[in-house]
Amino acid sequence: MTDQLRKKPVSPSSESEADYGCSYFYFLWGRHAELLLRFEEALEFYQKALVCDEKAEIISEKVPILLLRLERTDEASIWLHNYLAVHPDKTGMRMLYAKVLLRQKKNTEAMNQYQLMSDQHPDDPAILLLLAEMYLAADQPHKAGPLLDRILSQDPTSYPGHILMARLCQVQERVDEAVGHYQKALERNWSSELQMELGELYIKVGRYDEAAALYGALIERDEQNESARVALIHVYLLQKKDAQALAELNNLKSFADQPRRVDLTIARLYAKQKHYDKAIAIIEKILEKENLPEARYFLAVILVQQEKYNRALKQVRQIDRKAPEYPDALFLQVRILREQNKLEEAKLLLEKHIGAGESSNAEMYIMLAALHQLEGREDLSKKVLLQGLEFFPDDEDLLYEYGLILENGGEHGAALAIMEKIIELKPDNAAALNFVGFSWAEKKINLDQALDYIQRAIELKPDNGYIRDSLGWIYYRLGKIEQAIKELETAARLSPNDAAILEHLGDVYLESGRVREALQTYKKAVKFSNEDEQEKKRILEKIQILDKQGTH
Repeated sequence: MTDQLRKKPVSPSSESEADYGCSYFYFLWGRHAELLLRFEEALEFYQKALVCDEKAEIISEKVPILLLRLERTDEASIWLHNYLAVHPDKTGMRMLYAKVLLRQKKNTEAMNQYQLMSDQHPDDPAILLLLAEMYLAADQPHKAGPLLDRILSQDPTSYPGHILMARLCQVQERVDEAVGHYQKALERNWSSELQMELGELYIKVGRYDEAAALYGALIERDEQNESARVALIHVYLLQKKDAQALAELNNLKSFADQPRRVDLTIARLYAKQKHYDKAIAIIEKILEKENLPEARYFLAVILVQQEKYNRALKQVRQIDRKAPEYPDALFLQVRILREQNKLEEAKLLLEKHIGAGESSNAEMYIMLAALHQLEGREDLSKKVLLQGLEFFPDDEDLLYEYGLILENGGEHGAALAIMEKIIELKPDNAAALNFVGFSWAEKKINLDQALDYIQRAIELKPDNGYIRDSLGWIYYRLGKIEQAIKELETAARLSPNDAAILEHLGDVYLESGRVREALQTYKKAVKFSNEDEQEKKRILEKIQILDKQGTH
């Protein structure tokens, strides 16, 4: 049967004579089976009907529908493709074919079908709307725009036309136009969902007062509109109106589906305001009624902030292994043990979980390696990271930590290779981009590529002083002194207590002839170089040279 379905269902050049009686007989049996929801049986009878009369269009059009009901999507797609080759003007079947293509995730082919329908029926608003919506979904607003213009010129009150145009204007950052189209759609057919969508636009562009007014209007219409109340609370929090947010949360609690989660949000708000005792009291009441892991974890976090470590440990140790919060609870437990200087206990805890296998992850190896480093055991730290990489060879964080261990151990070439591997795996890893770019700048090699790497890192982390320092240093290596000074001054503002950044700035000041500023910057750098004797000695030598030259 499947093989027969793959053949072209209709052939206008067929020389065989149709047997209408035979076809009708099988059609009736097929229809009877279809009404009884016996779709396999119905499909078989319809096939036999088409053998008797292959030009029976009504039956041909039923076959793909049955195939779809039987979830034989690929066969339905082939059938429709062949059918439309013979009957290109069958809009309904082409519409079905487009939907099948969408189900198969063949979006471009589906759009082509909608475009064909639009060409055949250029003024059909339903087809234009479907095509415009697909172009928007495919991130092709330039193609959706002209279609929506046509729709709204034909019918200025088109509800779906205004909604789609509002979304298009959002994408194109034409905010006022988007608001106008939302308002016209709401005038035509008001709905809370659409008004919520307009509220999201207001929040997105920072028009918080308008968003708050809109959500307030929704609540006036329906006091139990939970979505509107949650959105209004979100706006108040964005505006830092904690008191209003708290009042609204208490209103929400009276009819929310999950009042304890509302209580948890209230506790979070109290914690944000540093009213820790109020937050703790609320969470403890929650836990009296329900063992909510999320609440227990948050209680532990608050207790850690108050340095009540034993109480915090008691909470995290009660969180079930199957709870989503368990990994975070484990890491919090390790952090607490570190604060209590119980490094051995912390290491044993991580080693136990790593040994269990099923509950281990890459971060556990990183934390265990860090504990070994705290004890000055770089060898054990390196060993743990290598063990982790056996199980998680492409984990960027594990690779990065291993690269740093190699760098600290004087294996710069091996460290550089690791960082380059990270960039291959994750081109937007700012730390690795910075490491490689700065390393090349130090060696005065690959300076153009180094500049590209550091600029990419800056785009990812524009307020990182160390990356700004790298950018300034590359400009210095390229001989672009003024640009180097600008970036290094920015780096020094972002990380004012970093001796290496200040030394670089002093070097570039000196190169540009600003000797007095160089000396002042070196002297400032010395104050922050206590942890690195070699660095301190180098900077002091530069100061002595300038002092001997009589710089004042």
